[in-house]
Amino acid sequence: MVAADFSTIAELKSSLIRKALRYAIFAADASADPVTTPFDEDGVLQALPAGYVPVGFTTTDGVTFSGDLSNSDVESGQSSSPTRSDVETDTQTAQWVPQETNAAAVALYENLPLSGAGSLPEIGSAAWTWSRPKTPPTLYRRLVFIAEDLNKTTGEPLYIVRHMPSALRTGREDEQWTRTSEISRGVTYQAYVDDVLGTDMKAWIDGPGWRDLAPLSNEVQSVAITGGPTGGTYTLTYSGQTTGAIVYNATATQVRTALAALSNVGTGNVTCSGGPHPGSPVAVTFTGDLAGTDVAQMTATGSLTGGTSPTVAVTTTTPGGA
Repeated sequence: MVAADFSTIAELKSSLIRKALRYAIFAADASADPVTTPFDEDGVLQALPAGYVPVGFTTTDGVTFSGDLSNSDVESGQSSSPTRSDVETDTQTAQWVPQETNAAAVALYENLPLSGAGSLPEIGSAAWTWSRPKTPPTLYRRLVFIAEDLNKTTGEPLYIVRHMPSALRTGREDEQWTRTSEISRGVTYQAYVDDVLGTDMKAWIDGPGWRDLAPLSNEVQSVAITGGPTGGTYTLTYSGQTTGAIVYNATATQVRTALAALSNVGTGNVTCSGGPHPGSPVAVTFTGDLAGTDVAQMTATGSLTGGTSPTVAVTTTTPGGA
């Protein structure tokens, strides 16, 4: 086996430790459209469909997503461990405690519609009144949870979005009145499979800060010879340093060796593919210490013979750092 460096194989990345620096909960009646594309193709957060209303402030405990997982085991006389196990149930719930006495928080707690007949009027527009029905209705909701974090390097936001397209109230905490704390109405909602989306939970992570985590591209430059030379050599110049003579029919390995000999390139900082010359260009990829960098484009000087006006040219096919 090949020896490994622990830091290399562990790949510890503090940039991937996420926090919900800000978060919000949104609810809608089942008649509202489900959330299918919370981001555009560039990772920009989009407005929610019509009908979703914010729940507002919650306690510092935030939102707790819990799972209830149960398996069915087969036990055999010849084994001390189960010889087979199958998932029986795997459910997801979300629990939070709103602090605002707004229409969404009350409706979710009291099992009222969020809009239409039976919903609460606008705050201050009329008296709020509701009665507990003799037979509690089964009201499915659409819930969206959005957390905002920041890319610590660029400062750009990134978002974690969870969507329960079909959620049902399965628990509520006590409502307590006291002069020392706010009136709160904690609830638990369980996710159920939505017939259209075919899932009980959909999640996304995106945003400008997330896109900034993408690895920077390595620069690739192409060295091509035209004119069909039958002899001679050429040189490549990179940031003021020039290689030794490279034969007209050089392989990719020979081009790499010539470039790696430069002190401003060095071994391990360039790879070459393609070739051999003159029939095929050689692709030079800057790696190692030069990886993900917009390096200077090389220039070529040829002393080629034979053929028809042979020339050697360098073009950048993939800019580095993009």
